[in-house]
Amino acid sequence: MRPPMNAARRRRVESLMLDTCTVGNPTGAITNETTGVVTVTYTNVYTGRCKVQSTSGTESNPTVGGATFTVLRSEVHVPVGAFTPDDGQVVTITACALDALLVGRVFRVVSLLHKSQATAYRLGVEEVV
Repeated sequence: MRPPMNAARRRRVESLMLDTCTVGNPTGAITNETTGVVTVTYTNVYTGRCKVQSTSGTESNPTVGGATFTVLRSEVHVPVGAFTPDDGQVVTITACALDALLVGRVFRVVSLLHKSQATAYRLGVEEVV
């Protein structure tokens, strides 16, 4: 049987979180009267370390209104206890040490992957491209 996770293990895992992100709760929407563009507003609940992990083979290609798009599934890892994660939150990558193409990418939290001896919160996220 493995020993329970301790603070040293969590610090090691967090040291691998080289990226930063913001996580926000949707609070409403604002419509531009001129263009009709709707912008969703958020209240930030977390700004800090994270790590983006790709999950293989979990994309889908739904068609809506005659347009086909791709939905990519990934995970975003954040420190345990950093905030209370919830479905529907939005994660924006604000810095990435090893892949500049991740900066500015926006993901929606679709599942919470809990475990009793977690070294990180693993957020199941989707990105529409």
